[in-house]
Amino acid sequence: MATEKQFRSPARLRALRVLSRMPRGESLSQAARLEHTTARTVAKVLGRQLRRSASGRYSATEGDTLRRDLSVLGSEGYVPVAVRSSKQAQVASEHLVAVARYLRTGDSAWLRPFVGMRVGGVELLTDPDRLHELASAGLVQLDNLYRQNRGGGREKSA
Repeated sequence: MATEKQFRSPARLRALRVLSRMPRGESLSQAARLEHTTARTVAKVLGRQLRRSASGRYSATEGDTLRRDLSVLGSEGYVPVAVRSSKQAQVASEHLVAVARYLRTGDSAWLRPFVGMRVGGVELLTDPDRLHELASAGLVQLDNLYRQNRGGGREKSA
């Protein structure tokens, strides 16, 4: 059984980012290079999520049930959640893109598709006033969907 630390290892996070690039047309080797890892490492970490065609080219499977540790933007700020669906991770990512577009343009139409939606049990933040409150306090960071393990376990006592 995998440990919590293995779910957040840097190699696994890079492999997940490679997997997310592949449906957009990048090959396994291209995506791995852009994420500073190797195709071999990705295949080792996420082997069942890749399929190989007769021509030898790898592609990502349609959907997966890999565990992903995400930070989802809810009404109180970012909430750590664990999801087991590529579709849930995609919704969380698209929400952050919509939040960025809203904050840049002021057009709340970007947020409408996410009203009432939940990811990992957390309702996605779509209230423009609350978004501005969090953004003006510097609490909206749009570039870090995947949570990273900092320290790897229990705190040490002094």
